[in-house]
Amino acid sequence: MRVSVPGVSRHPTPVTFDYEGQAVDAAPGETVAAALLNAGQGVFREDNKGHRRGLFCGMGVCWDCGVLVDGVPRRACMEPVSAGAHVKRLTARTQAPPVSQPPTGTAPSSSALWAVRSPDILVVGAGPAGLSAARDAAAAGLDVLVVDERAKAGGQYFKQPGDGFDVREDVLDAQFREGRGLARDAARAGTEFLFGATLWGAFTDLELGVATDRETLLIRPKRLILSPGAYERPLPVPGWTLPGVMTTGAVQTLLRAYQTAPGRRVLIAGNGPLNLQVARELTDAGVKVVAVAELTARPGLAAASALLGMAGSSPSLALQGAGHLARLAMRRVPVLYRHVLLSVDGNDHARRVTIGRIAPDGSLVPGSEKSWDIDTVAMGYGFLPQSELARALGCRHSYDPKRRCLVVDRDDNGRTSDERIFICGDAGGLGGARIAAAQGSLSALAAAEDLKGGLTPGETKHRRTALRSLARHRRFQTGLWRFYDAPVPDVGLATADTLICRCECVDRAAIETTMAEGNCSLAAVKRATRAGMGRCQGRYCGPAMAAMLQDMYGREPAEEAFFAPRTPFKPMPIGKLAGDIPGAPHRRGAV
Repeated sequence: MRVSVPGVSRHPTPVTFDYEGQAVDAAPGETVAAALLNAGQGVFREDNKGHRRGLFCGMGVCWDCGVLVDGVPRRACMEPVSAGAHVKRLTARTQAPPVSQPPTGTAPSSSALWAVRSPDILVVGAGPAGLSAARDAAAAGLDVLVVDERAKAGGQYFKQPGDGFDVREDVLDAQFREGRGLARDAARAGTEFLFGATLWGAFTDLELGVATDRETLLIRPKRLILSPGAYERPLPVPGWTLPGVMTTGAVQTLLRAYQTAPGRRVLIAGNGPLNLQVARELTDAGVKVVAVAELTARPGLAAASALLGMAGSSPSLALQGAGHLARLAMRRVPVLYRHVLLSVDGNDHARRVTIGRIAPDGSLVPGSEKSWDIDTVAMGYGFLPQSELARALGCRHSYDPKRRCLVVDRDDNGRTSDERIFICGDAGGLGGARIAAAQGSLSALAAAEDLKGGLTPGETKHRRTALRSLARHRRFQTGLWRFYDAPVPDVGLATADTLICRCECVDRAAIETTMAEGNCSLAAVKRATRAGMGRCQGRYCGPAMAAMLQDMYGREPAEEAFFAPRTPFKPMPIGKLAGDIPGAPHRRGAV
């Protein structure tokens, strides 16, 4: 349903498109996903077993919101609405249009070829880290190009409204204003932005393939700063693939960027402060939040030192967290500590949710189950770094046994085992927006020092400031995650027929049986079951299966045990990979 966010308003003239023969009115600037949800259409595609799927990640990772737009497969969460478009559900039986027949409304191109770019610095991702890096690198006099899949700068943290929305900046909240100001600063410093751009390939000698709707590029930067961020860790439980079950980040993107609430009755389950913030934002918009199920224990005396450390390091952030809790208490939203999502029920959509209390050893407390009628479940059990690009480029990673995922090896400047490549922000491990911004500045200044042979006194002073900010906010994060300390959830709550690989519909029983037969690597399990072969390329099932292998065989997985990142990193039309884009201008200098 459509809601209002202070300082953001819709354009009064809607655009209309067709969805399965039904006219749908949308606000300019909305995505197809937001428009369909506002029209009461929560089902976007069917999986290969005929089960219905809806919006899940909200950031283009999972492809569960895949639709056909004028005959071309698109991600509804990333695709802006366009007047007169014909949108249909994507099914396992859908066939792409023949190569000889370009999408309606475009003219065929006889020989559109790759364009080649060679900036001083390529920044991947325009969130807090990427924008800070771009601003400081451009201010240092370098040629900076930023690529991002989204239509606007801001990333998952700043989540800016679409271009069709009217914005009154003096009324916006601080998070909106900060993101808009940072994007302006980067642009004024001379940064070039390329939005709607998918980085799909990495090749030898720091060559990267990027595609937009207009062109395919080969980019050869002198230095590469990676800040693609992270995606949310899900919890595989019965019903987690039903339409209406989505990540907390997807809910917040709908709310902040498109003024859309995913439903009227929402349960939020997970671990960490984002869940409380989104619960508060939903209640501010008039949505009923039936409960927040938080995995960590209720704060007690043991949490006092963590809270004091947080308050000492960043009083404003500590006050924000306290404000979220106070507002939820005032609105009588129960925050249930040591509770975990158990199941979601419904035929073709989430209708009822059940949570339960867990004991200190992680077991379910008998008789503790609670259930509600809902239309939306938001889950957020931590974050997983988007590491496939860094791994494909050969940057060294190590396994983090606590977070049960691979984390890149890097120094305070973000420099990796390849001295030309920097990783800043949550792509290198969860740290939050303040750490990401400081790391972005440090990466940019280190790259500038490499390319210019030194820094100016002003740049050196800025680096000292960024290092102090990094240290201060690391102290805050240490206290924060002591406060939210909880075991990383795994597949223990999944039943035998619960899907672990949501793309290829592979359930827990099939994976465990394959592992028990002696297939002790993810590659072997993948060959035997197809788990990890779907559109998300193992981003969701890979970490879960790695944890299953660790539990079964009693040893931590090495980097080589994880799925090897393959080009293309995300599904791409073969014509784009060849540089053959209908309607694109002719390019010389084919690669």
